[in-house]
Amino acid sequence: MKFFENLSVNPKDVTDLKELIPLSIDQDEDFQRFTRLRKVKNGDPLGYFGDMDDVGIAGSGCDPTYQEVGIANSQKRWVLGDWQVPIKICYESLQGTIAEYCLKAGTEVGDISTTEFMTYILRPALERQLKRMIWRFGWFGDTAAKNIKDGGQLTADVKTELFTTADGLFKRIFAQCTSNSKQLTTIAANSEATFTAQRTTILKEGVATGIFDNMLMDADSRISADPNAVILCTKGLADALALDVKHVYKVIMPWETIFNGLDVAQYNGVTIARISLWDRFINAYESTGTALNKPYRAVYSNIDNLLVGTNADGLISDLDIWFDHKERRNYIYSTGKIGTQLLEDDMFQAAY
Repeated sequence: MKFFENLSVNPKDVTDLKELIPLSIDQDEDFQRFTRLRKVKNGDPLGYFGDMDDVGIAGSGCDPTYQEVGIANSQKRWVLGDWQVPIKICYESLQGTIAEYCLKAGTEVGDISTTEFMTYILRPALERQLKRMIWRFGWFGDTAAKNIKDGGQLTADVKTELFTTADGLFKRIFAQCTSNSKQLTTIAANSEATFTAQRTTILKEGVATGIFDNMLMDADSRISADPNAVILCTKGLADALALDVKHVYKVIMPWETIFNGLDVAQYNGVTIARISLWDRFINAYESTGTALNKPYRAVYSNIDNLLVGTNADGLISDLDIWFDHKERRNYIYSTGKIGTQLLEDDMFQAAY
């Protein structure tokens, strides 16, 4: 493993780890602002009840005919999958790079657990990746994930174990839309055969506004009446909408950054959240090489309907970092559980 093979020891170049600038400053959206976290155990039930059967029939007077009624109810069970982050590092990976100066001297040269490299470089980078891991499992997870060459959706060289911990919310949404097609607003651009055709189609005048108009009209009236229902969508779809609004209605659609990494806007009175991390995942993990798998996606629902469960107090576990004196290696380990559920299968409208 090499960390700074392109940053050699050279007095004319960068000589301090703290002077390094991250290659890209990604403002990743906060996962828990778009889902509801539940502390549960594997196999725990998730039960709810709905409306009572209709009551009130024609007639009056003595000796009425009494009827039996029921209340809609359902129960699911949580399925939590295990994830782990096992990493080992040898100090030799830092030799000959600008990180060499932070190594200890003598017998303790191998222990980098308390060095500037761990503090300023490795630990912050790992914490960012742990947050993205939760996004990956929570939305894109698939216990049956396969690469394209094997009949799946994952890019050919992507490791399937990056996704097989749990079934994510997208898999559950896709399955429900297959079961009930009324919950799906189709986006024709996703079916195009090339990157260029997908982009060209979504940017045609009237297409993006038509998708959102249809989505709002197609949605269950209970969702439309819910003041807390929002539309979560990929950045590509949100940008297409903003451009289309400008072309069709000759107005600028204002986006407001309400906290780092999240832009929101209003369309026909409904809040739209632009989630750029979805786009980055689709580009990185779901590409055939000529086209993307559903690059334009949206989910219209109350956040309380999108559940993520774990058996701990939080989705991300503490990092266990130590130096093994026998093997002279540094180890990092973290583990946890995660699962997802839709509280009510019929309380969302999707577009893809």
